[in-house]
Amino acid sequence: MISKYINLIIIAAMSVYLSACTSSSGSSSAGTQVTISVAPSPANVAAMPAGAKTFTVNGNEIILTKAYLVISSATIETDCSAMSFRAALDGMLDIVVPVANAHTTSTPTSTGEPYVINILGVDGGLNNIGALSPPAADYCGVDVDISAADADASNLPDAGAGEPDMIGKTLFIEGTYTPAGGLTGNILMSTGTTLINRNLLLSALMMISPNNLNGSVKIAINYDTWFDAVDLNILENEVAAPTDSSSEGYKVLQNITNSIHQL
Repeated sequence: MISKYINLIIIAAMSVYLSACTSSSGSSSAGTQVTISVAPSPANVAAMPAGAKTFTVNGNEIILTKAYLVISSATIETDCSAMSFRAALDGMLDIVVPVANAHTTSTPTSTGEPYVINILGVDGGLNNIGALSPPAADYCGVDVDISAADADASNLPDAGAGEPDMIGKTLFIEGTYTPAGGLTGNILMSTGTTLINRNLLLSALMMISPNNLNGSVKIAINYDTWFDAVDLNILENEVAAPTDSSSEGYKVLQNITNSIHQL
């Protein structure tokens, strides 16, 4: 009986979320400009220069030697009722709401063009993933979509120079982990899976008007949280797909979605 009521609550939550989720895809306003920027930015350790990233999670020293994540689009929003509801449930909907399709076309309020973020860039170094020309309005949030890059994606790494071919991929991670007093293991994840989109409420309204034509949204990726509560030994030897909700890879993908915040 209890599970029946829980299911009814989840279904009701999904209905509210989906009905409230709207995009502000109006016509552009002459002269307006909003830039969307993304930066690698650790949450629990000091900022690091460009190059391999070293941090400790659950007693494991982790060294990332390659790490790329694709932001397929970012859309600024005027109706944030869905985002407020989602935040109130503290991430529960990340599990029960189906993955939304990524944006594929630029609009006055959406970047639309995939951009490959090199996580090994300098921490806090902003990647400009697009400039918008939105209609005058008060913008309260941004919807970040994460899906595979295509051949026209921006900032593709040079596969001929030893970097991964990111076409058709959403995520690539390569590195090592070393438990305290233990043997070093390997981390390798490569997937074209579409991740759950990340809805962010802006810390303050971005008011675009004839008297205030410009704005900016800065987004951080807290990569040092990607392996929180992940069993790295199981992850190293895992054969289950990261889309399997019981897998360690699935936990990594959930952590990646949750690592995206306003800077």
